[in-house]
Amino acid sequence: MRDKPARALLAIRDLETAYASAVAKEIDSTVPHTLKILAEMEREGLVASAPEGRIRRLTLTDHGQKAAAAVSNLIDALGSERTLWRRLARLEEIVGEATALHREGTELLIGPLRRDAARLMEAEDEALRKRAAALDSRIVAALGGCGGGEGSRGRSQ
Repeated sequence: MRDKPARALLAIRDLETAYASAVAKEIDSTVPHTLKILAEMEREGLVASAPEGRIRRLTLTDHGQKAAAAVSNLIDALGSERTLWRRLARLEEIVGEATALHREGTELLIGPLRRDAARLMEAEDEALRKRAAALDSRIVAALGGCGGGEGSRGRSQ
């Protein structure tokens, strides 16, 4: 299963009141993209939706509950900390490659990575947080110190 659908499944399970925009916010996705994910999940019998006022409330079906438990167990089995370190290493590699590009290419390639670095800066592992912060500083420097890109939107740095 891809990352966002897996995270959407877990978000529906964990949110007190699950609806499309709340799930989109939880998985850091656009509402239209999240609606596509949710429609597919509903077709697969993982999610049910019902109108509740002006919104559609989402719930997991029995099949969806089992799938969410399986996804959660898989994440635990893979060791999420190890996965975060691999993600950080990949981001560092991308930033290193991007600095060889002209400015416009660099902005397009690494600007959005600030959002990923921000997530890693929230990890429990202090060493991982520090290295992610250093990566974020490298990204800002490569962007000319302005911090642009979508990773900075709505975040205080």
